[in-house]
Amino acid sequence: MAVREVISYNKDYLTGEIYTDKKKKKDTGIKGKVLIELFDEKTNKKVKEAYTENLIPDLYFKDTFINQFLNGVMGVGNTRDSYNYNWFNYLYLTDYDKPENVNEQRVMGNVIGYAHRNSTYSGDDIKRGTINRAETRFEVTDNKMKINFVFDFPTHAANGRIESIYWGESDPNYKDYFYQGPCLYGRENGDTDYYLDSTTKPERYWVVNRLFNYARTIKFTSLTKGWVLLDGKETNVTQSNYVQFPEHLKGHWLMIPFDLSTNDIVLWDKVVKLLNSEGNPLVPDSNDEVRQYDYLSSVCPYIQEDGNLIFIGHCTYYISNERYLRIYKWSKVGVQLSFVDVNMSQSFKDIDYNILFNYEKVSDEGVYLDGCIDIIGYTYRLDEQYNENIYTSRWVRVDADGNIIQDMNLKPKIGNSTWFATKGMDSGNIERRVRIYNFYRSANRIYLYYSGTQGGTSFYQVITPQGNLLEPSKMNFGFDNTSYTDYYNILGTDRWISRYYGRKKNYLLIRALLTSKPIGAHTKLAQPVEKTDANTMKIQYMFEIDIPDYANDVY
Repeated sequence: MAVREVISYNKDYLTGEIYTDKKKKKDTGIKGKVLIELFDEKTNKKVKEAYTENLIPDLYFKDTFINQFLNGVMGVGNTRDSYNYNWFNYLYLTDYDKPENVNEQRVMGNVIGYAHRNSTYSGDDIKRGTINRAETRFEVTDNKMKINFVFDFPTHAANGRIESIYWGESDPNYKDYFYQGPCLYGRENGDTDYYLDSTTKPERYWVVNRLFNYARTIKFTSLTKGWVLLDGKETNVTQSNYVQFPEHLKGHWLMIPFDLSTNDIVLWDKVVKLLNSEGNPLVPDSNDEVRQYDYLSSVCPYIQEDGNLIFIGHCTYYISNERYLRIYKWSKVGVQLSFVDVNMSQSFKDIDYNILFNYEKVSDEGVYLDGCIDIIGYTYRLDEQYNENIYTSRWVRVDADGNIIQDMNLKPKIGNSTWFATKGMDSGNIERRVRIYNFYRSANRIYLYYSGTQGGTSFYQVITPQGNLLEPSKMNFGFDNTSYTDYYNILGTDRWISRYYGRKKNYLLIRALLTSKPIGAHTKLAQPVEKTDANTMKIQYMFEIDIPDYANDVY
């Protein structure tokens, strides 16, 4: 594909200064041209101007192709319509200072301003502008289609340093919710029909209606493969007219491998019984001081450095108001190799102040990576001068033997975010205003949820496993207005998928997933534009598309 050179510029009409910058763009036949104009509010004279061109990320084209091709031609999913024109619903102005990238997916930076491409607005929101319908134009020539969106921002809106312009799907209150992309698995007919009939496909129906429904955990290791943790005492699963559940598996905790691309989904010959240390079913024994706490909350597979597969599981329990973590380890055939009890309250306590650790969540998603379990929680002490608690949020990692591999302080990072100041929080008081409450992870992304306390506001923050900041504040982590759908990280990756099962739990539909609403385009200005309340601002955003040679009789 040919590459063309684009010249971006900033012009100051008061000083006459002009700054230019050159960009290299693929010549796709689709151009997004952006012109920003700032006017003096009193004289209405133009004082600044900036021009640049955008980049449409690869994700948009791939999402469109998969939606139209697979969902249409191959009959994947329950819809053949693509709604990703919604990726161009909102214009965003932010202070993000990084150049365009073909792999971009979300709005980045502090939101300075925004506007809807079709809905007018005339309120007093300090960020929201309006589409100018009177000046917005659509034009068709012999070889091009052009649509020029015009947006206006009054003196009180979008004031600040503007460096990036995005098109996004949702407004600021919803942009951090998940986006469900095209269907990747589940056809409208054929051997992988997404609708599972209990009569014609009883085995597959049983998996979705019973096994997945009553599973303790479901872990995907690829788009179609993974493991289910099942309590074999669950009669809703083991006693069924749809499958003949093997008698020798009943009453055991089971790791059940599955492959959606096979007829029965369950790989029955590879099911693993997780045994206790004596080789018997792992069940609590109230008469035994140790085994009375035998239970499982979750189990995850782990491939050791020597290539051998093992399973690492855990449960938690209380003794005298102190929280314990029991960690189990099994061979690939379910023989228990070890178990260890960790008193989290004491083992992770603040030694300097002799304060017990308060556990919030134990997660084993990281086990697949390195065999370690993630624990998040906090300690707190009272500042008597201000009569406020000071919270120390922490992320502890332990191996299967209970050894502490990591103990990271999770004091929230402010970074260059302006959101915290609007909520009365800063680096000086943040540990008094929030504490860690929840935790999600993928291979290289850690999603921390901080709960507001003592006047603070709750939020998510995204960091790397090393603690480096990726996103200072994120309002949501999950679906908006979505029913009968669960989401999963594909273990060992940063990919997420959703599984739709339907109201009657008889559907099997796998879709691609983003953890934020996607962008349709991004452009970075040659230099930032600073808008103040002495300026009005007009933005013209023209899309210019070359019309393919449909009419030419080409041989």
